[in-house]
Amino acid sequence: MNRPGVVASLALLGCSAAMAQQQVDYSRLEIKTTDLGNNVYVLNWRGGDSLFLVGDDGVLLVDTAVAPLGEKIKAAIAQVTPKPVKLVVNTHAHADHFGANELFAKGGALIVGHDKLRERMEKGQYLAAFNQTIAPSPPAALPTYTFDDTLTIHFGGETVELFHVPNAHTDNDALVHFKRANVIHASGTVGDAGYPFFDMSSGGSLDGTIAAEARMLSLADDRTRIMPDEGEPANKAFLQVSHDALVKVKARVQKLVNEGKTEAEVIAAKPTKDLDAPFVRPGGFLSGDVITRMAYQSLKGYRPPPKP
Repeated sequence: MNRPGVVASLALLGCSAAMAQQQVDYSRLEIKTTDLGNNVYVLNWRGGDSLFLVGDDGVLLVDTAVAPLGEKIKAAIAQVTPKPVKLVVNTHAHADHFGANELFAKGGALIVGHDKLRERMEKGQYLAAFNQTIAPSPPAALPTYTFDDTLTIHFGGETVELFHVPNAHTDNDALVHFKRANVIHASGTVGDAGYPFFDMSSGGSLDGTIAAEARMLSLADDRTRIMPDEGEPANKAFLQVSHDALVKVKARVQKLVNEGKTEAEVIAAKPTKDLDAPFVRPGGFLSGDVITRMAYQSLKGYRPPPKP
């Protein structure tokens, strides 16, 4: 089913986020480093935020940001430790999470990611919601080690568990659980104090996002820090609210779909009206109408067409 008008609508709503990143002057951008305890740190910049773990003889880095920030990421880590980055974990195949892979690989780091992440990086992809083409990655940037379902890494006294959550934010998400530090990188399956975005052109879905949040709830306790795609760490209480809201969005939109309502009619019904307050921020593109549109498309099994 080809519905270019719907893709265009989402693209217009989403392109402000993509354009904002494209227009960033990275030379002026500062990276904020926060100590989460047990040798785990978060690097906040303005996009796909990173975590790193300092081990006995090196560093494990989760996500490498965009290419122009690679040297700044290295410098921020060097402010904490002189040890080299030995291992990179990519959470998913959006360019603000693997952009500086090649830089770290050339510095000796091994790269780990899901099987489908390597496939998407190798082939390149088109993100319909942002009208953004991601070119194929050079061989040096690709993961050296890939996994299908789960992978456990023992690094510097920490146990790092990787869990693939199918068709969530994308089709290649890895949740990264630092067991001792009690920190989870959520890939893109939790929003920055807002609704999460599931990228249907990358295989994401509403059902998968709900399942990913349920998986994290099973791993978390009241002291767990949960790293969203970008922004400050969240906690289990926020994750529970997000999960419950998505379950309600699904049930309400599905009811309207079952009644034969069109996409426009479902959006006009405002099924998320009483849920939006904690999740919709001024200037953010994930409004109640947009999450309703995305839910409708996902529940109908829609996938955006490839770039014309």
